[in-house]
Amino acid sequence: MQALLRRGAALSARFVHTEARIAKLGYTLPELPQPAGAYKLAVVSNEGGWVYLAGHLPFKEDMKSVHVGRVGAEFTVDEAAELAKIVGLELIASLKLAIGDLDKVKKIVKVNGYIAVADSSVTALPKVLNGCSNLLGEIFEERGVHARVAVGVTTLPLGGECPVRCHASPTLSSVLPHDSLSVRSMR
Repeated sequence: MQALLRRGAALSARFVHTEARIAKLGYTLPELPQPAGAYKLAVVSNEGGWVYLAGHLPFKEDMKSVHVGRVGAEFTVDEAAELAKIVGLELIASLKLAIGDLDKVKKIVKVNGYIAVADSSVTALPKVLNGCSNLLGEIFEERGVHARVAVGVTTLPLGGECPVRCHASPTLSSVLPHDSLSVRSMR
């Protein structure tokens, strides 16, 4: 009986580990707006056990408008890194909507960052994307260390500064369906 109680307590503690870590670090996951086009914020693949997250833009606190501009013109590299951090929180919020429990994330596998730049002289793209990458590592610890690509572009949807997309691998046996995203349970 004692073993069952200890196991239940351990499972209960594990269930909120990632979200407790988010709160302990002083972060809050945003309430996301509906996609601006004909797509979903996240899709759970039944084949291979992946969660694919759409590109997310750095929304302002009102979650209705985005930070508009380019690195090297309207934003410094450090300001852009802070915006990439905002995008990281949005990605985590979408991941939570897709799988229900962030403790199910086995690994953040890859992050692709597309960074709006004023011109070809802006080359500190890795430093900008570190805003998102460092946040994922801080929250998910070793599970958040990932491969990535940082690409500079001249224009992005809605004039956004740094859309980022992400691929994650959840624990296969425990992904739950989520009606608002039309996600199917994985087997």
